[in-house]
Amino acid sequence: MSAVINKIAVMFIMMAIGFLLGKLKIITNEGNKTLSAISLFLVSPLLSFVSYQREFSPSIAENLLVTLGLTAVLYAVTIALVMLFVPKKRNGAAIERMSLIFPNCGYIGIPLVQSIYGNDGIIYLTMNIAVFYILTWTLGVSLMTGKISVKQTAKNLCTPAILAVILGVLFFVLKIDLPDIIHEPLQAIGDMNTPLAMLIAGSTLAGTNLINCLKKYKLYILSCVRLVALPLVCIAVLFGFHLIGADPMVTTIVLIAMACPSAVITTMFSHRFGGDSVYASEIFAVTTILSALSIPLIMWIFTAIGVPTGM
Repeated sequence: MSAVINKIAVMFIMMAIGFLLGKLKIITNEGNKTLSAISLFLVSPLLSFVSYQREFSPSIAENLLVTLGLTAVLYAVTIALVMLFVPKKRNGAAIERMSLIFPNCGYIGIPLVQSIYGNDGIIYLTMNIAVFYILTWTLGVSLMTGKISVKQTAKNLCTPAILAVILGVLFFVLKIDLPDIIHEPLQAIGDMNTPLAMLIAGSTLAGTNLINCLKKYKLYILSCVRLVALPLVCIAVLFGFHLIGADPMVTTIVLIAMACPSAVITTMFSHRFGGDSVYASEIFAVTTILSALSIPLIMWIFTAIGVPTGM
């Protein structure tokens, strides 16, 4: 548990540096968008792809399928609960539903899992991220626009994050190893993920009025649902899979991903589809700050009920 707390502390120090750079306008709004694009379209996909550069193992292949199945089950439960908790006709329902359903498994989940498990953990987290992007570009778009286009959805699903996982799995199964002269630069770029993601998250927070956000009680209610209630439900489900022999590393990684604060993609979608981007940013800001406390709490509860973490 102390290892998790230490890793989160390190991440939040990086985030604080990003926040300071944002406040000083060293990272401007345009600069933040550029860094986000680099992270989204290059660094994170390369990290995912390179994590599959390892000797093929039937146990790893089996755990990948288990991770995919667990993630699908937890998202199904999360979606059902959120749809019940947030009435469709309520003002801001689309923003709230997206913010509660989708955790920041990329900017927060990847750095945390990488710092704890290294690439051995990232390979499993990629399954969670793939499901995340499939759902955001289908259900997420539907929530924000009230409609969905099959043609546009198919186009949207061809994201670097999903393609990286597909290529990584193919290389893994077909036992294709990259030569060192190619592998090393790709690995080096992928290793930029944690500091880059934290700088982006911090500079994004700098663009919100944190003092004003922290005065809104509604944001605390949403934060409790996103950071505590839903992860507790996930713990209950994962405990059942632990009892039937699921790999401890897999269950822990899936829990970390689902316990993350609200995803920044909700704010991006709000800009793109004409939603309330300010409200989305406020939820992102408050849940991100409070996650420094909630993630260690959730992990402590997970271990307290007797589930090993594989750390």
